[in-house]
Amino acid sequence: MIEQFKEYLQQKRFRESTINAHCLNAGYFLRWIENNGLHEAENMQYTDLLNYVQYEQKRNKDVSTINLRISSISKYFEFLKEEGLVNRNPARTLRIKGKAKTVIQNPLKYDELQNLYNGYKSITKEVPAHIQEKSTLAHQRNIIITGLLIWQGLHSGELEKLEVNHVNLNDGIIYIPSTTRSNSRELKLSSQQIITLHTYMHGGTRDKFKPQGEELFIGNPHNIVLRLIEELKGINLQIKNAQHIRASVILYWLRQHNKRQVQYMAGHKYINSTEKYEVQELETLTDQLTKHHPFG
Repeated sequence: MIEQFKEYLQQKRFRESTINAHCLNAGYFLRWIENNGLHEAENMQYTDLLNYVQYEQKRNKDVSTINLRISSISKYFEFLKEEGLVNRNPARTLRIKGKAKTVIQNPLKYDELQNLYNGYKSITKEVPAHIQEKSTLAHQRNIIITGLLIWQGLHSGELEKLEVNHVNLNDGIIYIPSTTRSNSRELKLSSQQIITLHTYMHGGTRDKFKPQGEELFIGNPHNIVLRLIEELKGINLQIKNAQHIRASVILYWLRQHNKRQVQYMAGHKYINSTEKYEVQELETLTDQLTKHHPFG
């Protein structure tokens, strides 16, 4: 029946990523029905749907995820209605109350992210002569790391796994290896990153850190990022930590791409992780519309 549901959504001209999400959510519901020995979906009552909601709540699914699944179930019942298998949609008015957890407070806007990179790149430091070279090298390395935080939304675990051969300057892309927290992917490099990366990798900068292997960054990236964030706070006091930057990047991506694309770009293992950001972005847009059109 899921295949027929998919064809129904295609006829309704939903995006492919949206179709896949609705089919996935409907599949969760249908498996729950089967595993609990309940009647067919065609015979579902409102109380049965409430039992399903309680099941998801016991699995610690948040309000936003449950409501997204209910939305998919509602569309599945609309499909059954068109097929003549049911005469009503018990999920049509079902919504779970409660505010979704905010992923990040006060996300940075795109121009603020850009200013962060440009501001850090232009920093000049007054340091004693005997550590001048070491400070300059660290700054050149940190410019690159700042770019990877801002344009690719990386976290320190991914920075640690990067190797020189993961950077393809000719094609302007970078391969991000998988970690326990994230999937692997290939992402485009910003034009501003390519020259600095070339200088770092092929101009002798990286060699001066005395690498032991093919790692792109020598040392402990987690500690490097912690110190870097303290410097970035001097440019923008709003910044809390590296996750604040990453979350801001993901929210920006959601304004440009569909959530399946963002899931890939962010390296999220599960679509639920991306949906949390999507819900925050939708709530932000709703708040803005309400502010400008309070009677709309």
